[in-house]
Amino acid sequence: MKKETVLKALNDIDDGFIEEAAPKGYLPKEKPGFSWLNMRMLAGALAVVLMAVLLPNILRPADSGQPGNIQLVNPASGYPNLAEAEKVTGFPLDCPNIIQDWKASEINVIANVITEVSYADKSGQTVLYVRKAKGSDDISGDYNEYSFEKELETDGKTVTVKGSDNLCYLLIWTDQGYSYAVSAETGISLEEAAEIAADIH
Repeated sequence: MKKETVLKALNDIDDGFIEEAAPKGYLPKEKPGFSWLNMRMLAGALAVVLMAVLLPNILRPADSGQPGNIQLVNPASGYPNLAEAEKVTGFPLDCPNIIQDWKASEINVIANVITEVSYADKSGQTVLYVRKAKGSDDISGDYNEYSFEKELETDGKTVTVKGSDNLCYLLIWTDQGYSYAVSAETGISLEEAAEIAADIH
């Protein structure tokens, strides 16, 4: 008889016959409730649930009308003023309290390395973000493709400006070992962009 036939015959034996033929006091082993396959499926399902819960908190859409504008949200702490934020990052950020009609509404430190000032309009809607960090990396968190990209010179700085439909949505530059980024949620003119960049140090 072939090996495969013998194995099949053994597998087809009813468990009841085995129990009847077993010696007195013999207790059959209990079958495990979960196989390794069940456990892997359960772990996979839990991973999917966790991603569904956490992903919306990792990525947030910007408030601008730019389609697909996604900004990374990093662990951030709020501070009452820029002097307190400087104690954490180790560098100052000098920017106006009011830009146009927008007032500085929040001061955050992101991951202990980026100072961010948010500006809100009269309705309380955030319309502008200003960021500063050591180094030369792009700290804007904005990776959209815009219809134009150009450079402008203002206050001795070379500022990269990105935008669409004659409005600027993103300003990026480096100055004296620091990286800067300004995100305008509703868009600003090129002249306004030059003025804003000139006022930030």
